[in-house]
Amino acid sequence: MRKSRSFFLSKSQFTRGLQCHKSLWLLKNKPDLRVEPDASLQARFDTGTEVGILAQQLFPGGVTLEYSSGISKNIVTTQDLIGSGAQTIYEATFRHDNVAAMVDILHRGQEGCELYEVKSTTATKDIFINDTAIQYYVVAGAGISISRVFLVHLNNSYSRKGDLDLHGLFTMDDVTAPTVNRQADIPQQLADMRRTLEGDEPGIDIGPYCTVPYECDFKPYCWQHIPESSIFDIANLRSNRKFALYYGGVLHMHDIPPDFSLSDNMQTQVEAELTGREFINTCNIREFLSTITEPVGFLDFETFMEAVPSFEQQRPYQQIPFQYSLHRVENGKLTHQEFLGEPGRDPRRPFIEKLLADTKNCRTILVYNQAFEITRLQELAACFPEFAEGVEAIIARIVDLMVPFRNKDFYVKAMCGSHSIKYVLPALVPDLSYDNLAIADGETAMLSYAGLGKINAGTEKEKIRQDLLEYCRLDTLAMVRIWEKLTSLTQPRGQLSLF
Repeated sequence: MRKSRSFFLSKSQFTRGLQCHKSLWLLKNKPDLRVEPDASLQARFDTGTEVGILAQQLFPGGVTLEYSSGISKNIVTTQDLIGSGAQTIYEATFRHDNVAAMVDILHRGQEGCELYEVKSTTATKDIFINDTAIQYYVVAGAGISISRVFLVHLNNSYSRKGDLDLHGLFTMDDVTAPTVNRQADIPQQLADMRRTLEGDEPGIDIGPYCTVPYECDFKPYCWQHIPESSIFDIANLRSNRKFALYYGGVLHMHDIPPDFSLSDNMQTQVEAELTGREFINTCNIREFLSTITEPVGFLDFETFMEAVPSFEQQRPYQQIPFQYSLHRVENGKLTHQEFLGEPGRDPRRPFIEKLLADTKNCRTILVYNQAFEITRLQELAACFPEFAEGVEAIIARIVDLMVPFRNKDFYVKAMCGSHSIKYVLPALVPDLSYDNLAIADGETAMLSYAGLGKINAGTEKEKIRQDLLEYCRLDTLAMVRIWEKLTSLTQPRGQLSLF
């Protein structure tokens, strides 16, 4: 038995250990196996940092301890500040029982020190109490009496009007009682983690804890024995049922017991995977197509979200449309309109003004996953009531191109159990692909648009704009080609071509 490199634990390492001891062991002993955060996850981390700094203004005039100064120095500085009567400390740092914790905001209230943990979410979650509990354990163990503990998070009911109202933007939930209630468990939890760290790599199998409450960054290592097209790829099968199969020795779809119940859609996916059978309900597809009348507009939105609202009548994490693409088909002729907002300016009014004009002559407006576009349109109508009548007219003409794929009226193996357009397109129209695009998904589009405001005018900015336009344009062209393919399936003489 060999010694682990360190028994020292941070707050984040403690909460990692609560989720999975193997994940903690790997972090301490094989950190190179850890997957680096992608751009989306890194953006969420950055948002958390920005929200944390903004929340400090709820208690202005405090002293900030910089992480770069080092934990040991900050521990000493924290004790000195407390001893000198400092009212508020940001990132106050403590160590107890060889566990270090940095408190987002430590404030001296009327009844004693108050601990504030800041989250960039819009609600207090039970898992956050693990964060406050270990902080309380460390701070109290370091000799500081904590009178109250608060979880600070964003208020998603707040709508900006004029200058940012921090007390409206943030909500403070008193979590003192649940935090204190977890103190009795912590010594044993720490002992169990340290016992794990003393040994070799734990033989812990995969389980729901690989993704709940957070996706583990060692998942690719621990899941490397899972093949493609396994039971874990069955769409919409609940996690607990997948693991019931797995722990029962079933990994491949062909090994699923005949008495294991699957929905019709799941059974369709499994059968297509095992036999290669194509499921095409021509009658239902023809009925769906009969609801579409030319001129047809093929419409797609792109949106961005901000934790902290920048514009009037904007809420935290509200989806703000900043771009659309509209292909229009009439009598075999294909035309295109588009919109891309100016970064740093509220794009919603110019967005809806141009959209109303561009869709005026479309008798049917095809979208992919109508719930998204309809919700965005309703939000625009609420924000700009002068456009409500026109918005309702758009909504009344919307038809959802996703319907035949969601209903499995068309399903082939290549769709991998999904009815997302990113899977449907290569299955139906393999010559049209997102693979060579600089921006190839909505998440990247959102991040790219957000980044535009930080770039001065020039070649780089124009390239990103063109990349955004190209991506959104392909989304609606893909819809045109999918519609064309569906139409050809109902016509015995072969494929109808618009080109």
